[in-house]
Amino acid sequence: MDYAVVEKPSLETWMQGGPDYIVLKRFDIDGIRIIGSVLGQSIALDHFVRQVDGMVAEFTDLNRGMEKTGTFTMKQEKLFQLVGKANSNLADVILKLGLFERSDIAWKNANYAQIWEYLRDEYELTQRFGSLDFKLKFVEHNVRYFLEILQNRNSDFLEWLIIILISAEIVIAIYNIVRETV
Repeated sequence: MDYAVVEKPSLETWMQGGPDYIVLKRFDIDGIRIIGSVLGQSIALDHFVRQVDGMVAEFTDLNRGMEKTGTFTMKQEKLFQLVGKANSNLADVILKLGLFERSDIAWKNANYAQIWEYLRDEYELTQRFGSLDFKLKFVEHNVRYFLEILQNRNSDFLEWLIIILISAEIVIAIYNIVRETV
């Protein structure tokens, strides 16, 4: 991704932006920090979107397989790994990227706040996070659904085990009654 930053002291306003460039009246270390921070967030957000897209693809495949066969074959451990990955991604986006935290420089100086706001809008960070959040909710919904299926399988197994044990106890009791009467 190429992004041009141009310093133009004769600029009438503090900054002026366009597609893939920004013109600043004064380019200093604080400007570099603001621009670098937003560009870094954008790149990191792309990374997380790719990871979540991979999880969405896994669940899409799982759902398609279920549509064809009527069952699913994912092991519980794999499902738990997906849960952990989804939760880690969301936590990383919120905590490490600081998407919802304005930089200290932007808080202290309205000119830098203007750059920060402009770049966040230019790179659509809020909208892209909204899209990522929607995908994570899809993953969360699928995780809940498949965990419920696994829980039902375990419950079914335990119910059958109880039925078998009760049946065995009844057979033993009948055997003992028949043996005592003979």
